[in-house]
Amino acid sequence: MAYALLHAAKVVGLVMDQGMSLDRAIASVSSKDRAAQAQGAVQDLAYFGLRWYGRGAVLTRFLTNKPRLNPASLNDLMALCLALLWDDEHPKYSAHTVVDQAVCAAQANPDWVKAKGLVNACLRSFLRDKANWKTRAEKDVVAATGFPQWWVKKVKAQHPAHWQQLLEQANTHPPMTLRVNQRVCSAAEYAERLAAAGLAATVLGKSTVLLAKPVPVHELPGFEQGHVSVQDLAAQMAAPLMDLKDGMRVLDACAAPGGKTGHMLELADVDVLALDSSQPRLQRVEENIARLARGLGFIPRVVCKAAAAENLDQWWGGKPFDAILLDLPCSGSGVVRRHPDIRWLRRESDVAQLSQIQHKILDTLWSTLAVNGTLLLVTCSVFSEEGPDLAKAFLDRHPDAQALAAPGVVLPQPDPSLDQPYQTSPDGFFYAKFIKKQSI
Repeated sequence: MAYALLHAAKVVGLVMDQGMSLDRAIASVSSKDRAAQAQGAVQDLAYFGLRWYGRGAVLTRFLTNKPRLNPASLNDLMALCLALLWDDEHPKYSAHTVVDQAVCAAQANPDWVKAKGLVNACLRSFLRDKANWKTRAEKDVVAATGFPQWWVKKVKAQHPAHWQQLLEQANTHPPMTLRVNQRVCSAAEYAERLAAAGLAATVLGKSTVLLAKPVPVHELPGFEQGHVSVQDLAAQMAAPLMDLKDGMRVLDACAAPGGKTGHMLELADVDVLALDSSQPRLQRVEENIARLARGLGFIPRVVCKAAAAENLDQWWGGKPFDAILLDLPCSGSGVVRRHPDIRWLRRESDVAQLSQIQHKILDTLWSTLAVNGTLLLVTCSVFSEEGPDLAKAFLDRHPDAQALAAPGVVLPQPDPSLDQPYQTSPDGFFYAKFIKKQSI
């Protein structure tokens, strides 16, 4: 465990101190000479550490009576270990193990070795008077919620009836939800295949299955044959809302990693232009389509192009699209339980800056839509600027746009009957749908 603590703390530091994404940080500290189990432990602890960094950081400050430790990276080890020691009901490891292995981790790092006594003393001091330390820490909003103050303030103001649910869900482990290819079988039939493979699952809809426990994708029956994909319940709403028909010409803007692209192909034999500004991310779209093609029954007609959506001269030939799926770049505030680094990497000013980009892309792509065509606007955000406010401003600017029925803001829906109330809850999303009328 000392190895996992040491490297997980490095990952946390790369995110918190250098602004690196969690995925990149994990990749940068991965070691080819370590077993997959050890690498998995590092990833698990890094995700946990960032989810509960607020608790650990506040406690570190209280216990050491210092705003920051020297070296700064020691703060990340302390925050991680104190977060691990917080929970009495469902601890990941025993308190003794955490303290012992934290000292070993400090001893293994040349920058921390002189502070191993401090690590030991602070962790033991917390355990001796845990109730009081926790009570004191919970008076700090960052420790109490696990989010920056600006984030909590914004969610409270924009979702006064649901803000606590939003934050609670974001601090839970995300479920593994599957989308079953309806061209192959129904969700109920696929659940039977899972049961035969020893995997418990619940059917949530005609194409949606929830696994009781996450597993590597290679363990899913028919995954490589395109029979099933991993996709959150909220994201699965997109393709059916498109009302696609065979032969339609569709633009999938900001398409990577291609989950919604594949879902559209499962529903209709359409011509798709998959557009994304990142060539490496487009490669994931191509890989996903190649896998899904094995279960479609036809050769998918998908062209992938790397270009900025707002720069029409880079990719558009002038022929209007029958339908557009626009999954806009956004803050990602609705998918924080899957990406706990987002809460720490985002700044309040980012939301306004992203909103400006969203308006520009939306206006630009509207000009490529045919009359009577539909545009589905999607963001994985719960912030109003990236949802209802964005849609309203668009309608105000475009008299030829008419709003159609759409889910709007998708918020967490806890089920108190479950041991994990948010297990069947979708991520936070926003959906708006528009039809293009003939200009007068």
